[in-house]
Amino acid sequence: MAKAIPVYAESFLLLYPLPALGLMRRSIFTCTGNTSLYGNSEMIVDAPLKFPDNRSYKILGDSGYTQFLRLILSKVRPGSNFMGFTNDPANRDADILIVCDLSIEGAIDLIHDRDADDVAIFPLPSGDVWAYWAFSAVGLDFIEVGDPLTIDGSDFLKVNEGYGRLVEDPETGKAQLNGSNYLMSNNYYIGTHKDQILEVMAALTDDASRAAYSRVLLGEPEAHWAHYTKRAYQNIQYFDYLDFDKIEVVLNGGVFGGYELPFFVTNLPKGATVHNFDPLGHSHLTDYARLWVESGIINFVDNAIALDREDGSIDMKIQGDGQASKEKKEDKGKELELTSFPARSIDSFVEETGFDRVDLIKFDLEGGDRRAIEGSMETMKKYRPQLALSIYHDADDFWDIPNMIIDNLPEYDFYLDTYSFERWETILYGVPRELGPRTTNVV
Repeated sequence: MAKAIPVYAESFLLLYPLPALGLMRRSIFTCTGNTSLYGNSEMIVDAPLKFPDNRSYKILGDSGYTQFLRLILSKVRPGSNFMGFTNDPANRDADILIVCDLSIEGAIDLIHDRDADDVAIFPLPSGDVWAYWAFSAVGLDFIEVGDPLTIDGSDFLKVNEGYGRLVEDPETGKAQLNGSNYLMSNNYYIGTHKDQILEVMAALTDDASRAAYSRVLLGEPEAHWAHYTKRAYQNIQYFDYLDFDKIEVVLNGGVFGGYELPFFVTNLPKGATVHNFDPLGHSHLTDYARLWVESGIINFVDNAIALDREDGSIDMKIQGDGQASKEKKEDKGKELELTSFPARSIDSFVEETGFDRVDLIKFDLEGGDRRAIEGSMETMKKYRPQLALSIYHDADDFWDIPNMIIDNLPEYDFYLDTYSFERWETILYGVPRELGPRTTNVV
């Protein structure tokens, strides 16, 4: 049966990017701070603007990680008082002791003890090119400190240059933005899928998600940059909207460097189990992520298999960074060779393993997401897990994947956001309505 499309949904597309989204063209981009710490009884800080701006702190250990975190906090949290590095886990000279580097002696013991109200567990998104950690290496100096933080639009062009996101204009030889990184450059094609897009818009639960969907489809680059600047120092990809208190079993499709794994350690209840699925297994985990995986707080299971709609094998390309991908990519103009990997469907894996619950499914599968979702649908219907699904690898994914989920999973609330300053890293969240409404943790 065709869905009725509310008038407001179409209005978001028609009015974008002016009053409906509260976005006017301007050269200053804002980021609102949030001084709250959250979690259960423990202090968990997953982004710099979640750290209080009026407390003194020390950081456990003096390493490259701790020094760069201090640099970031001194910039975006200037009201906090840094009192130095310490190698003593028992040192409480400051209001808060930050623990972020598990290679420091005593750090693992502190993250096991979540009841200390003067210890802040602060995982870092090392290895994620789109998170604040990598962005700070290029863009931190451009941030103008105030309430809110701002980055001038011309400076954001310099950030693009620092990221290597500019291409040469073949006629003028000047550097310019790569239009293929923004869907609005192909707005005619998007227009041919208006009906599917409006169905997604109608199913999204909150205004923030509808605004994010409109922006990623039709937004000018400046709108993407504005949103990224607002969000990047406030939260982490895959960890928005979800109710982690209700999650004991995770099926995590797509791992590679594993930058998200430390955040599973800090957000999930102790003893939860995360089944990782990646064609390369844990072989490419960063040294930083591996220490969190081996900390023993969460049970990580390494499944070195690809996910697909059915059991068998799948041909994938190994990218220049070593990542296995279904995307149609080349390396310096050369076609990449195919490598065959064993593949499973989630449905057959869950049935064979004998799961009695599945609480969260996260997929970011480098172009294999749609097939993996098809092979997970019975599991989703049976266990009604929360969802964090990438929908950005192909243009059609932006409407085909959400509508596949929407059509098969009734009584779900759906949310959406983008975690890059381009079209990439767009995540669809699904939360069963019996868990109650959710909100973004971006102020």
